[in-house]
Amino acid sequence: MNSERIRLFRDAAREIAAIARKPVFYEECASELAYAECLDDRSEHAAAAREAMRADGGSLGHGFDHAQRVAIEAAAIVRCEAGSRPDCDRLAEDALVAGYLHDIRRAERRHAEEGAEYAAEFLLGRIDPEDREIIVFAIRNHEAFRETEPAPTDRAELLSGALYDADKFRWGPDNFTDTVWDMAESMSIDPALIIGRYDEGVRGIIRIKESFRTTTGRRYGPDFIDRGLFIGECLLARFRENMEDFSC
Repeated sequence: MNSERIRLFRDAAREIAAIARKPVFYEECASELAYAECLDDRSEHAAAAREAMRADGGSLGHGFDHAQRVAIEAAAIVRCEAGSRPDCDRLAEDALVAGYLHDIRRAERRHAEEGAEYAAEFLLGRIDPEDREIIVFAIRNHEAFRETEPAPTDRAELLSGALYDADKFRWGPDNFTDTVWDMAESMSIDPALIIGRYDEGVRGIIRIKESFRTTTGRRYGPDFIDRGLFIGECLLARFRENMEDFSC
């Protein structure tokens, strides 16, 4: 019963999203995204992290698709922020790895810390120690509304900011087209309960708008959030007007 109701809500949200304008980031940073996708295709380190996520990750609505979007967009943010730096490719590759691994322990209570521990062990001997260190730092500090550690280097600060911002871009349209329904399905939650707590959930989403860390994130992140909230408001209105359409 819940599974069918979740499908109805997901389909309705995706229908609304299909006619809404996509976040501006995808238009204005198209070349950086293409760069990130190309790097992802050829990076052995990204491939190893990608396969680790497929094998050991994916829970509570934060599965492979979520990880891949974060990985690609974190690398694109690095390109936006550091395209002129000689170490840009290296940092972007680190962003791909961090993106694929950041939620690999999502089901755990301290998922950022435990994900960082997993990454530290997984990357040992696979990657340069400096890159391993900043990837672990970024994963450990990617949660919202928590105090972050001081970054040990500017590279760590940039990577951590890119990972955080790409992850929080997912609080926009993705939240309403995928994440909440994936979470509901994995935890057997009646989607009507999510709608009933919409106002409470939205307060947390709005707070994210002030938390983006990079120049790119601060420029494009609020637009992601606003476009997601538009989908949520339309879905809420549709549910209230046509409640029978969402029953099974």
